[in-house]
Amino acid sequence: MKATLTELPLGIKQLFTSITHLKEGEKVVVITDDTKREIGEFVYKYSKELFETSLIVMPTRSGHGDEPTEAVKAAINDCDVAFGATTYSLYHTKARLDASKNGRLRWIGLQDYALHMFEEGGLTADFDEVTETVNRVAPHYEGSTFTLTATGGTHMVCSIEGRKPVLDFGTARVPGSASFPPNAEVALGPVEGTANGVLVFDGSIPHPKLNLIQEPITCLVKDGFITEISGGREAEILSAILAEFNDPTVYNIAELGLGLNKENYLCGHMAPDEGSFGNIHIGIGKNLNFGGHVNSPLHLDMVIKKVTCEIDGRYIMKNGELLV
Repeated sequence: MKATLTELPLGIKQLFTSITHLKEGEKVVVITDDTKREIGEFVYKYSKELFETSLIVMPTRSGHGDEPTEAVKAAINDCDVAFGATTYSLYHTKARLDASKNGRLRWIGLQDYALHMFEEGGLTADFDEVTETVNRVAPHYEGSTFTLTATGGTHMVCSIEGRKPVLDFGTARVPGSASFPPNAEVALGPVEGTANGVLVFDGSIPHPKLNLIQEPITCLVKDGFITEISGGREAEILSAILAEFNDPTVYNIAELGLGLNKENYLCGHMAPDEGSFGNIHIGIGKNLNFGGHVNSPLHLDMVIKKVTCEIDGRYIMKNGELLV
């Protein structure tokens, strides 16, 4: 017997209703990999009962933004909704970007998920309220000069001249849209070469080797790039991850993403950590999604807790409290 919406886990129900507005007759593809197969099969189990659904398993990619297989590329160009239940994010891949530009695909990234996320936290949010918050903040999240400070010791200034905010509501309801719930954010790409100061990462770095940060990682930023990384064992791990690329672009300050879903909490998983209210994530590496031109092999987001951000002298957030 077919499942009904009332019988679904709350997070799954949200994925099919308020997050994607899936309709009968639409085609769904669930993409997973060898590492996150449990999550992919969990979503597939419920989706196939309600929609025409295909499950594709590919080898685990090497990092966020690494391109998927040709079969995945073909599948996301011929479906209405794709759930990317993978270890690493496909959001910044050319395959996903190109498929979204075709104006059919609604992309939902479920990268780095755990089963508990379907029952508690950010996926239980009222996504209409989240949308209202993101839309309210967005007009204020642009200008000329962005100043970021935080209780942990962060102080960085950069230009955002000519850059428009990129919004993630945690939903993908219209063709061509993309999101990774329960993240919700407004994000900006700093102008290349303009960021200077100190970033102290004390929240989370959603990467299999790091996640929740135990000992703050201090990064010196000069002319748009991280030039020095210091701290304890986790700082050494981050240094090694970045050095492996042997590519200077991975140190580029690419994104200023302000989290806006109040139901999220830092738990060591990408979407809830990045969308956690009162915190900011600094993306490094690729910035093509944010009006930039750095096509790096990496896009890695790193969370700073309880931030204060000003644009042209106006507070957007102060000590984690939203002021607009």
